[in-house]
Amino acid sequence: MLCLSDQANTSFNRSVQVLRALPQPLLVLRRDRLLLFCNFAAERICNEGLAVQRAQHLMQLGQLEAAAIEQHLHQAAHGATARAALWFKPGLQTGWLQVAPLSSDMARATEWPNECLLLTLQIDQPELSHDARIEALCRECRLSNAERYVLMLLADGMAVEAVARQLGVQVSTLRTHVRHLLDKTQASSLMQLLRWLGSATPLQH
Repeated sequence: MLCLSDQANTSFNRSVQVLRALPQPLLVLRRDRLLLFCNFAAERICNEGLAVQRAQHLMQLGQLEAAAIEQHLHQAAHGATARAALWFKPGLQTGWLQVAPLSSDMARATEWPNECLLLTLQIDQPELSHDARIEALCRECRLSNAERYVLMLLADGMAVEAVARQLGVQVSTLRTHVRHLLDKTQASSLMQLLRWLGSATPLQH
């Protein structure tokens, strides 16, 4: 039979194992940037050079240097969830950071101090957002298969004339497809429609 201390250790180990296995990068820090925990996904971020730690302190995360990190930690320590946009060299990959106080339940389960802060990272995956938005347009605006294919090629950066050549149709036919796309989506221009596919702004109907 487990004694109370064994039960506490078992609870701690289980909680940490779950956090370690989560696909989203997670870090637990004190307000002075002392790193108490990072899961496997966060370790990969560090190994790829997207975050820098030194002497167990988080020194840089994307473009955020130590002073900026401390500012977000300070804000979260006072009860307000802090958020920041991130970008990472060398490929200028983007993402965002959320910093929040460690919940009391998590603090109890893991035995980390209550004043610790939880950092959650999200690395953007533009290709997934792009595909989801095209799928959403096709369903909500009832685009035909031909219109969907035209939209995908245009969204990939091809000019109208190049799309027409690839599809083996006249430019006038391609422009008819574009006109139908604009009518069905109620976008004011092809530029607005393509911009929406690559942004976080709702399409205005």
